[in-house]
Amino acid sequence: MKRTLTLILALLMALSLIGSAMAEGHTATVAVDDDSFTIGPWGGDGAVRDWTETVLWTHLCYRPFVGAALEKDELEMVAAKAVTKVDATTYEVEINEGITDSQGNAITAADVVFSYDTLAKLGYVTEIGLYYDHAETVDDTHLTIYLKDDTEGAIEEILCHCSIASQAWYEGASQDEVESNPATTGPYTVTGVETASSITMTARPDYWKSENLSTVELQNADQIVIRCITEASMRSIALENGEVDMAEISATDVARFEGDDNYNITNYDNFMSQYLIFNTSENSPCQDENVRKAIAYGFDCMTMLMGGGSTAGIVSYDVAPNMAPDYVQEWDTREYFPWDPEKAAQYLADAGYQPGELNIRLLVTAQAPQGPYQALQAMLMQSGINMEICGYDRALRQTYQDDPTAWDIAEYSDSITDFTTHFWADLFSEKNYGENGTQGFTVDPTLQELLAAASADRSEENMNAFHDYVADHCYMIGLYTEIRSIVTNAGITDICLQKLNPILNAMTFAD
Repeated sequence: MKRTLTLILALLMALSLIGSAMAEGHTATVAVDDDSFTIGPWGGDGAVRDWTETVLWTHLCYRPFVGAALEKDELEMVAAKAVTKVDATTYEVEINEGITDSQGNAITAADVVFSYDTLAKLGYVTEIGLYYDHAETVDDTHLTIYLKDDTEGAIEEILCHCSIASQAWYEGASQDEVESNPATTGPYTVTGVETASSITMTARPDYWKSENLSTVELQNADQIVIRCITEASMRSIALENGEVDMAEISATDVARFEGDDNYNITNYDNFMSQYLIFNTSENSPCQDENVRKAIAYGFDCMTMLMGGGSTAGIVSYDVAPNMAPDYVQEWDTREYFPWDPEKAAQYLADAGYQPGELNIRLLVTAQAPQGPYQALQAMLMQSGINMEICGYDRALRQTYQDDPTAWDIAEYSDSITDFTTHFWADLFSEKNYGENGTQGFTVDPTLQELLAAASADRSEENMNAFHDYVADHCYMIGLYTEIRSIVTNAGITDICLQKLNPILNAMTFAD
């Protein structure tokens, strides 16, 4: 009896210590505006995926800043232990030994090759489609990656954009298991999912790496909860009520947190350009260059931005943001489709339309703030152009954006990782769109020739030639790059940022 009592007391003491350790840990609840929780290894763009992919899934490498280069030893190694250049399009990769996923499956070089081949087939990541040719397994810890060409920056895109998963697990799992109980290879695993509401990610005690951790492998928070709160004002209220610890706050609400020691505010340029694409296929009136220019001169970018309640942004002078080393600064001093209702009316007449006769459809994401689109709609109406705003949830929108009969203009956003030419290639390269030509269904051999020339040699002459050609034909229009604000409670003292979003696992807590 005495021995039994001693064991019970020991057990209670152990449980007390465990409870104390858990109480001392950090849990962060983060509000996002998206309910499309795609948390499997591969999926389309979305706010939740942007905030969680590197937390849940390991990649070969991580790019800590825009333009970080492999040859300068600026990439952070994650699953990769070493990357060696064999020739311009061939790279040998050694991965770490002992990589496992959250269900105990061992990850070998064959799983890495499988992951790249699967992602290339699914087509979710533009960079993989552009630059990845194939890969071959050498042995359990070595593989060879072959690129399609020797474009500068291609290897960095390849090394950093593919989530790695176990082939055995993936092929044996149901779709529900992939999306609700994935065998994650990153530093966190999924421990709770409420459809279209929240996901809970918990730090893996069995994470396969314990030293030389990259930024995306830190486990500063024991648990991270992602909550979907689509309405911007409700995210602010949730933060004030202590329901969440971090949220991206709209520009109109940031002032309510300024000067309050209970909150920390981080303002950042998200390196993402908002832009408009014209559908130049025969299915749209925008196949006519005069129609495109009538629309382009019929609105003002800053007024659009203000329609969303903000002036925190940088107006664009190219479809790409002014962030890359090959961006020609002189573009920002040139005229770039200024708001000119008289010129818009003339182009509309040249296209054969009387005021009020032209009807166009704008494809947007329903979860995004609608104010900018409503401002665009009102301005175009003043120029005699009727515009219908067609808002869909992200999944449906991705379906419609590939349908040339579904829209006339589409609002898009894309981020820059290193070069302006790479940004352009994402939008315009026929390598991505085949017979469709570009995102806007533009089939133009001259456009492809100018893009190839600029990509091969980013001289100012080549950069100007492509920039001017796109503007002259009004294929796409850059709008603005937003300045965003993340607000946290005072318990989170620092947000680790890289380009688009905070690195959630690397946030710093007050002790």
